[in-house]
Amino acid sequence: MKKKRIGFIAMSGVRAQNSELLAAGLTLPGFIERSKVIASLPSLSLLTLAGLTPDSFHIEYHEIADLHAAGDLPDDFDLVALTSLSAQIFDAYAVADRYRALGIPVVMGGLHVTSVPDEALEHASAIVIGEGEPLWPRVLADFERDDLQRIYRSEPAGLYELSQAPMPRFDLLDPEKYNRITVQTSRGCPHKCEFCASSILLTPRYKLKPVEKVIAEIHAIKRIWSRPFIPNAAIE
Repeated sequence: MKKKRIGFIAMSGVRAQNSELLAAGLTLPGFIERSKVIASLPSLSLLTLAGLTPDSFHIEYHEIADLHAAGDLPDDFDLVALTSLSAQIFDAYAVADRYRALGIPVVMGGLHVTSVPDEALEHASAIVIGEGEPLWPRVLADFERDDLQRIYRSEPAGLYELSQAPMPRFDLLDPEKYNRITVQTSRGCPHKCEFCASSILLTPRYKLKPVEKVIAEIHAIKRIWSRPFIPNAAIE
């Protein structure tokens, strides 16, 4: 039996600069440089969901840095999982629209989708609100039954423990493409700042990943990159 194919697609370009900001004399040099570093990182959230995906599926990981220069998108998929930061969300919606026009269902998740689910529903076949790990197995089961739901929500929020976190599929990455790979050691925040969307929307609890899991991820990365630069992705 032919395996169903899932495309994990991340928007990875930098959108922290535009003509209106430049015309106003606001160049944000430090922020631009930081954004370039962030944009050079693979999507740890998608790699983690890939780690939860059974071997009964064929999976691929792709990034789109510039939609206008991307050309034809890979379309040999039965399902697409798509995530994006707010700065690239309109390009992400355009990608979702392209796949849906081809009859390929698209699942979107992440902080922006969690923040404005009604907006995302205009472009996605299904959306994931909150932490994705506890919901992804259900999404796949519904997809296999041809019964994909429109909304998957983590309720109650914050129950998922990082001790259950799978090994991210670092092996899906091209070693020549990256100069740094992130490892998540915690999620949420011990503080309750009212302006922080991440800790409020994704999880109300501050959670730590067990040290042995962090070390195992570092070893997995080192099996692919002999001398990797590994920054900590503490809060997503």
